[in-house]
Amino acid sequence: MDKQFLKDAFGWGAGLWFIGYVLGMIAFMTVSTSMIGWVVSPIGTLIALWVLFRKVNPPKDQVGKLEMAYYLKIAIVWTIIAIVFDYLFLVLVFKPANGYYKLDVYFYYITTFALPLLIGVFKTSNFKKIGLPDLIQRQAKEKKEHKQKILNMLDLQVQITNNDIEKLLGVSDKTVQRYFNELQSEGKIKQVGETGRSVFYTKA
Repeated sequence: MDKQFLKDAFGWGAGLWFIGYVLGMIAFMTVSTSMIGWVVSPIGTLIALWVLFRKVNPPKDQVGKLEMAYYLKIAIVWTIIAIVFDYLFLVLVFKPANGYYKLDVYFYYITTFALPLLIGVFKTSNFKKIGLPDLIQRQAKEKKEHKQKILNMLDLQVQITNNDIEKLLGVSDKTVQRYFNELQSEGKIKQVGETGRSVFYTKA
């Protein structure tokens, strides 16, 4: 599974739940129990929107339906985390006498699922406004620049690995591997080693 997806889906999903949990504890001490959800939800929504706009980063080579699928998977994971963690750390721990699953809780789950989808639709529509031909041209230019950066790095050091290029370019492991395969087919680099962490690349 892609490292970026693990961070965006599971890392931020758990992180946002914990932020909501802390906000809930603070609200518990300041407002009535029936108002906790309605106080925390707007704050949590703003934080989640900031995360979706500024921190969640689909692989750069994913556009249109592929990007929408990325946000759909995030929506599913975030919602599952919210439901499971709520049950484990709220329902089982505090055993609320009047029940936990009320209107504000269902609104929270719906919002958790809907926000990634809304941002996905927004970003996908922006791609369409740019225009697919122009987008493809930009991606081709970016790929060429990235491959040149890989070769430049090999001018400075004898060997490089997937992790080196992931950090250098900020792209997914799959994208780096595709760059390596193309550079190998062009006769510019060669792979040393077969599989695993022992694999590295040098100039051909």
